[in-house]
Amino acid sequence: MIERRNWHWVDWMLLSVQTAWFLIGVIYALLDPSVFGTLPVWAGIALMLVGTVAAVGFWRPGYVNMLWLPVVILLTLGSLQLMISASSGKATSILFAPLMLVGFLAHRRTMWWTLPVFVFGFPAANYFVFHVHANVLYATEDFLSYLMGYGIGFALGRLHRTQEKTGRLLEENQRQYTLIRQQNKALEQYASRIEELTLHAERNRVARELHDTVGHTFTSVIMGMDAVSYLIDASPEKAKQQLEKLRTITRNGLEEVRRSIHQMAPQDDDGLLSEQMMRLAGEFAVQTGTTIRVEPFGAEYEMPQQMRWTLLRCLQESLTNAKRHGEASVVNVTLSFEPNFVELRVEDDGIGADKLETGFGLTAMKERLQALHGQLFVSSEPGRGTIVVCRIPVAVASAAGETAALPSVSETGGGSGSEYQ
Repeated sequence: MIERRNWHWVDWMLLSVQTAWFLIGVIYALLDPSVFGTLPVWAGIALMLVGTVAAVGFWRPGYVNMLWLPVVILLTLGSLQLMISASSGKATSILFAPLMLVGFLAHRRTMWWTLPVFVFGFPAANYFVFHVHANVLYATEDFLSYLMGYGIGFALGRLHRTQEKTGRLLEENQRQYTLIRQQNKALEQYASRIEELTLHAERNRVARELHDTVGHTFTSVIMGMDAVSYLIDASPEKAKQQLEKLRTITRNGLEEVRRSIHQMAPQDDDGLLSEQMMRLAGEFAVQTGTTIRVEPFGAEYEMPQQMRWTLLRCLQESLTNAKRHGEASVVNVTLSFEPNFVELRVEDDGIGADKLETGFGLTAMKERLQALHGQLFVSSEPGRGTIVVCRIPVAVASAAGETAALPSVSETGGGSGSEYQ
């Protein structure tokens, strides 16, 4: 098993122990040449040097080979230990410091043989093969010294791996903490942006609602007041009745403004869409003196409130534009309930225009329809009036709520429309 890692304080401490052990062994051998038995001093020192250098070769900063290091120590320093025991009959501690290194780098793939060979094998060889110890007590002491060296190294290794694991956890926690801070900052920016967009969308919604409602109401009131100015001298009683109607229209307009601001449903929200459009067209026709024909086609079905409000606002804006800008006297309104879409068509006989100017009203109408994946078509010719078509796919209705067929307002292909004057 090979690890690519930098050294830590434990590695440097063990290197210091190995170096001190080698120097002490050399000094001891020079002072007492018999320590190597019949083996020449230079040969013993050479084997110690080879074993130490070879061990460092497999255990160095940036490279640690846990499989081959104990093999190298066994072949070099272990062989030296056996030669000294065979030639001198004395027990030495040549393997004590290297055993610490073997224990420090012990792994499940190496412990199965390093523990029995180093801790049990060498003491057993000294006692049973080379008869270094005279009795079991000294042999046990020899075994305990080998076990202590291996155990100290193994404990240091466990401590080192625990510290490494803790360090990695701390680094990961720090990385996660930094990531969380960055994400929180991004979320704060996102929330701020969402708040700005929400406020902007709400301002646009209120502006559209006020434009449609106020414009429609004031157009009706202005036209009605024009009629009152003619009736006030010729027929005061009729003028009084007309003013009463205008008062009612104004109150309803005020309520519509309030509902728009609070995003409440329009008046008479419980009826069918076609019925609401007929009432809306009837009130507008009475106050403006316009002839309005409303004709529904197809079997009317339920749809989301937002879809109903959008179509009602489109009708309001179309009628207001037809009277205010087009000076129309007749307006034909068609509401078609098709299997795949609902279509509102408003056609007037006004003065028309060669080039339509897209004002706030048409822009608001288009935005309302686009919010429901709908489309707006407007065409106009001078002297031939204007045609406004608003189309919303039924899939939007299905996504917001399950559609269900209601009693048919009129059969497909034509129906009992209404005309208001």
